[in-house]
Amino acid sequence: MTQQLLVLGLNMLIIAGLLAAYGLATGYNNLVGVAASLGVLGGVFIAYSRIPRDPAVSSLLNYSKILVEGVTSTIEDLDLLDASLCIVTKGSEVLAVYSKIPCPSRVDPGLGFAGGSPYLAIPLDMPVLELVESSTGELDTIEKALRTIVIEELGMARDVGVSATGNIYRVYVSGLADALKEYVKYPVDPYSIIIASTLARAAMINYLRVIEKTQTLDGVLITLGVGEVAG
Repeated sequence: MTQQLLVLGLNMLIIAGLLAAYGLATGYNNLVGVAASLGVLGGVFIAYSRIPRDPAVSSLLNYSKILVEGVTSTIEDLDLLDASLCIVTKGSEVLAVYSKIPCPSRVDPGLGFAGGSPYLAIPLDMPVLELVESSTGELDTIEKALRTIVIEELGMARDVGVSATGNIYRVYVSGLADALKEYVKYPVDPYSIIIASTLARAAMINYLRVIEKTQTLDGVLITLGVGEVAG
């Protein structure tokens, strides 16, 4: 059982209940809709927390389905479909944060507000991230970490390459796994999350934002920026 996801799911169910009660009492139907989405998402996280921690492709596929089906509807109700993904690392904790402001610096797992905008922060409790060794930022070490996770451990692609200009990284992923390539077109996708979180861990980056995701003929190009932080 993944304790962190279980706690997050329970917290979301509590928040959903409070929002629904307030929405019904005040006549704000939009709040009731948001509460319903959060309730579903909370249930999804509770269910996923009981799945054995297995970094195999089958587990990743299950995880991807949960993200796309559960999280996408929630961020739609929160008006976050055009939000950017930011990986925030706080010690050993890694969060995937969806927000309209670039990399909010004060976030906790779950739903919150930063800079006047809501955010949704999902803890990434993935065994494969524990395999990533920290580096001082050398590209060959970062690329090795990406290859270890994306190709060897998860089998998500056939090849990965990385380049950097200043605080901008570009990761080229080709030969996407057939079972996962359909998720690239969604705002919540496993490639952006795995690439960004692996890179952040490998390069010891506290805030790493996905700036752009571009599909190519045989893969995807993900552009990421370092240190774009809002309060």
